[in-house]
Amino acid sequence: MKKIITVLLAFIFLTSCGYTPIYSNKNFDFKLENIILSKNNKINNKIKKRLHYFSNRESKKIIYLEVNAQKQINIIAKDSKGDPSRYEMVVSINIKTTYDKNQNVDQLFEEKFNYNTNANKFSLSQYEKVVEDLLIDQNIDRIIFYLSKV
Repeated sequence: MKKIITVLLAFIFLTSCGYTPIYSNKNFDFKLENIILSKNNKINNKIKKRLHYFSNRESKKIIYLEVNAQKQINIIAKDSKGDPSRYEMVVSINIKTTYDKNQNVDQLFEEKFNYNTNANKFSLSQYEKVVEDLLIDQNIDRIIFYLSKV
């Protein structure tokens, strides 16, 4: 019974406080006309797909993007046997922005995450996919903020 009351109170407070998700209205003042991928890999394709969502078709501010993304997994610690015990995943996205037909700007966005190894390699690979998506989303948030300020 306490859970129901807690959920009901949380619902009432959240609906009356004016909470709205950050990207819910999709009122961005830029149109992504063409996104060129330097490599045709999974990370670049995920980024292209997610960036198209934020493009405003009615905007007069047209931006052309060239995206070069890469993922790197580094070993940052080893156990007493010499096996990796801790990793660092780095997702770097370098974008070349062209707007007003002649203004080119290069910008690098990079996110890092450290995690422990797992004896079960399947679990480790599934966890790495989740971490990769999280890092891509964090970079996309930063890119959208950057493009809205250009």
